[in-house]
Amino acid sequence: MHTLRSPMVLATAVLASLTMLTVSVFDANTPANAQQLRGSASKTVEVSKEIPGSSMQKNIAARLQKRLRNTVSGASPSIAALTNAIAVRQDLLKKKVNIQISSENGKLGTWEASTQKYPQWIIPKFSLTETTFAIDSVQIQNTIVSEKIVDLPAPVDITLTALQPIEVTKDVIRANTTGVAKSGYVAIPESLSIGIEIAFAKNTAELQFAPVKQAGKITNQTGIDLGKLELWATGRSNFKGSDYGRISNVRKAFREHVNNTVVAPGETFSFNETLGGPVSQGRGWSMAKVIFNGGDLEYAPGGGICQASTTTYRAALNAGFPVVQRAAHSLYVTYYAAHGVGIDATIFPGKQDLQFLNDSGNYLLIQSYDDGFEAYVNIYGTPDGRTASLDGPYFASTAPVGMTYNDRPLRSNEILWMHSVHYPDGKVLESKISSQYNKGIPRYVVTEYGKKALHASAL
Repeated sequence: MHTLRSPMVLATAVLASLTMLTVSVFDANTPANAQQLRGSASKTVEVSKEIPGSSMQKNIAARLQKRLRNTVSGASPSIAALTNAIAVRQDLLKKKVNIQISSENGKLGTWEASTQKYPQWIIPKFSLTETTFAIDSVQIQNTIVSEKIVDLPAPVDITLTALQPIEVTKDVIRANTTGVAKSGYVAIPESLSIGIEIAFAKNTAELQFAPVKQAGKITNQTGIDLGKLELWATGRSNFKGSDYGRISNVRKAFREHVNNTVVAPGETFSFNETLGGPVSQGRGWSMAKVIFNGGDLEYAPGGGICQASTTTYRAALNAGFPVVQRAAHSLYVTYYAAHGVGIDATIFPGKQDLQFLNDSGNYLLIQSYDDGFEAYVNIYGTPDGRTASLDGPYFASTAPVGMTYNDRPLRSNEILWMHSVHYPDGKVLESKISSQYNKGIPRYVVTEYGKKALHASAL
């Protein structure tokens, strides 16, 4: 008497046996090879003519049954069941889908998911009453992870450990943290594998996959009620092409001055206060170009600091906080084109500042960092339901008929944006952001951006 094994043991044996037959199964494409395969099988087990399926499938099933009887103490599904299972597996081995992978920053790449390339995705689902094969999403996940199909950063969570009061810092309230919180992508293997499984089932030729992005979390261990500290808004800019001195100043401004600034409820954020004193070489600022007298470029300590004030300004706009003080640069600066051409903010300690009001009723934590030449300012707080949007840019030659600023038509050296803040109670505040540049706007800027309609999500 043969001992009947468990479905798991049976399935494992079937898979192992079928793997041993894989070369014969999938290389038997020519009549000669097929005849040889049929001949070999006919010597071992008789195949009934009533069993549905191709002659090749029946002979493979017969050979498989013989192997199973030797490996599972005689327990084996029927020839008919094995024939059907082999047909299912052969059909699954034809599955493939072309995956277009993209994020909010654009296309990341393509990947052809194919069961011919990854046959381990096909697993047996065999019991004493059921005999078939199926796609296993766990196996797909393992491949995605091991081959780094989508190698994107995960969210970075941090802890806020203490606050340094103004009495200590002499400028602004600053936070001590374990690092900089960063957004990242989550559940990529799980969600992508499910998408592939569905695409296979529907015989879909192409799959668009956008990984899920999640903000980094901030855990408050200060013992002070700072609110939720959720990501409220982000400002971005790019300083690629800057010279060494400017790069040094930009990174210093983000890493040492803007980062970990805390704004109490009802207080006004001042960018100049984050600098903590004179902008001089003695305090670590490098020499780089600075605009003087409305149009002269001269080398001075701190050239490039305005990259940080501009990025902070964009974050404040995207959050919907009231801007108390801001001025555009007197010259058009190419470093501020990405993520919001015409939305820039110049500063000069003692003369010009960037300020915005924290009217949220809770604390704000401002974090900033640079990733290569991409710069980020993130504002964390307790979102109160307001939403902000930006519509633009508009130029004199591309603005809709009737669009004005201060009751006059747009000027040729001007870039205009429409800013709207919607509050939960239904109130809407609308304003116009104008930037005028003394020596005009390069023609290519109007050509490149004049037909685009960007919004807050693009900044």
